[in-house]
Amino acid sequence: MSVVPTDVITGILSRLPVKNVVRFKCVSKPWSSLIDGSYLSNLQLRRSFTSNANIKLLDSYAEDDEYKAYSVDFDSLDNLEELPRPLSTTSFGVSSRIFGSCNGLLAISHDEAGIALWSPSTKECHYPPKLTIGDMYDVIILGFGYDVINNDYKVVRMLSSGKLVMIYSLKAKSWKRIKDCPYEITFHVSQDGAYANGSVHWVGVENDKDDDARVIFGLDIGIEEFHQLPGPESDISYKNFGYRSVGILGGSLCVFRDIYHQDNIVLWVMKEYGVRESWTEDFYVSRDECWQWCMYYTRAISYSRRGDRVLLDDGGRPRQPAWFNLDKRTREVVDIPGAPKHFNAIIFVESLASVLPGNH
Repeated sequence: MSVVPTDVITGILSRLPVKNVVRFKCVSKPWSSLIDGSYLSNLQLRRSFTSNANIKLLDSYAEDDEYKAYSVDFDSLDNLEELPRPLSTTSFGVSSRIFGSCNGLLAISHDEAGIALWSPSTKECHYPPKLTIGDMYDVIILGFGYDVINNDYKVVRMLSSGKLVMIYSLKAKSWKRIKDCPYEITFHVSQDGAYANGSVHWVGVENDKDDDARVIFGLDIGIEEFHQLPGPESDISYKNFGYRSVGILGGSLCVFRDIYHQDNIVLWVMKEYGVRESWTEDFYVSRDECWQWCMYYTRAISYSRRGDRVLLDDGGRPRQPAWFNLDKRTREVVDIPGAPKHFNAIIFVESLASVLPGNH
């Protein structure tokens, strides 16, 4: 019997659904090592990003004895799957939320238990040591991303004042404190960080500055330094505005702005990142057109495959994502059969990436 070359096997496995590939670990020890290895994981991720395949929507928020997560195929939106949720809530008034998604790995925060790193695809979980710095009245700011320089996944935790900035390294399996953040994150903006281009980003104000003077800033998790990003150039009609939240749209950093004394918000997308950042205005949304009372907490989730619609979450209750048609300027609520009433959607890609420290 002829032996199939390893590179052929690797190429085939990289094109299969992740859940099927994980089952093949029991074929043999060489197959198990191949599937657990970083080469196949990286190849599968590159193929997924290139072809926009293996994309899922996941409910990011749970409260009051909710022990399940809900996942649905992004393309069909009609194949709901229940998943056991790490750090499930245990009592009334307690909640957990997913605050970061990167390469198929999710970072979850629980009001009582702390933080978990989770792969829904492989069912692996890792639990960083719980931190007790700060007190119960402090607002905790979180972020999650991939350190390309050191091939490491990192969690960022700090107070909204910018004090007590801690970074957890999955590779080192430990927390460390870095210098304080020169910006404060107020309750007026979305507070979870958005990972793009090696940095986790937030909207904030420089310490001791007026709350209206908001800026976009990031933490480079490779060199662990904060930096401010230039904002979008204002059109003459947009001179008075405030940043509301940063996010990721089509793989790029984006930011929502609300225009003072006008009942609408504007989305800008960063098309270039580096020495010369470049922003492009994508669209604006008014409450009269499609949104309700919580429009100022709207999040952009994803473009449709054709690029003519954007999936948005307006932050209201019940939380349900909706398509915004860029040409017709209409709103269509997404109906996911079997989904919970409150579906606070985030995007993740199924992958073989591991949350086990020994695999990095």
